[in-house]
Amino acid sequence: MDRYELAWAAGFFDGEGWTNAVGQHGRRTRRPVARINQADAHGAPAVLIRFQAAVGGLGRIGGPHVKDGRQDLYRWEVSSRGDVELLHHFLVPWLGQVKVLQFSSALERTAATSRPAAPRDEWRAWSAGLWDGEGSAYLLDHRSHAARRIGELALTQSANGVAPEVLQRLALIIGRGHVYGPYYQAGATMDVYRWKITAQPDIQKAIATLWPWLSEVKRAQAASVLTVLESQSELPRGRTHCIHGHEYAAARRRSYVARGVGIPRRDSQQCLQCVREQARERREQDKGSAGR
Repeated sequence: MDRYELAWAAGFFDGEGWTNAVGQHGRRTRRPVARINQADAHGAPAVLIRFQAAVGGLGRIGGPHVKDGRQDLYRWEVSSRGDVELLHHFLVPWLGQVKVLQFSSALERTAATSRPAAPRDEWRAWSAGLWDGEGSAYLLDHRSHAARRIGELALTQSANGVAPEVLQRLALIIGRGHVYGPYYQAGATMDVYRWKITAQPDIQKAIATLWPWLSEVKRAQAASVLTVLESQSELPRGRTHCIHGHEYAAARRRSYVARGVGIPRRDSQQCLQCVREQARERREQDKGSAGR
């Protein structure tokens, strides 16, 4: 078996897979099961086919499960103790601690300890697998430059109390980006953490690091983002517009003076066009209040 493909498979399982012991009708024992679900409107997802090949043809791909308004759902699965143990043997050199604990619970054995990641190729392959499962590359509108786009790479995971191990690994292996959070989600049982990159040189570096092992779908997504970013001229260094889009070259600025007594002057600059517009809005509001 290809060690890099196994590392990719472990990363993909860290992002999309789960392991558990399920009850069986008429039996007191519980049966270990490992599964990965993926949706695709065009047939069995290529990442499931690749995963099955990476683990030596182990398991089966089932589906589609059809539901109105949603893409067809497929799943890769192993459902015997021997196959789950073999899958664990294949993936455990790279699995994160969360999935290691799932395997130990399903197989009723002492849990191993996840291994430390390092910035070398097998861990880059693991990162690409995790990215194929959970990562995304996309474009956003620039806040102050009309018609200009900025790129963003992001990967989100849920956890309570501490940033997920897989996100910390990703930041270490790629050497770029930061892990942000926790963010509270209404109705969710766990907080959300996000690894993210926004600077164009860092985006280029991260994509180059993942590229040799990425799936075709994620390569196309990343290439689309890079094409747009690299087609844009470089912006002048330093801030050229205020947060409301007024060009500093055309709008005078002054040092920001707080209204509170005894509050020292800040080093930041205040856009006078913003000041005039805010004063105009206050006058209009005062007129409206006086007329009522």
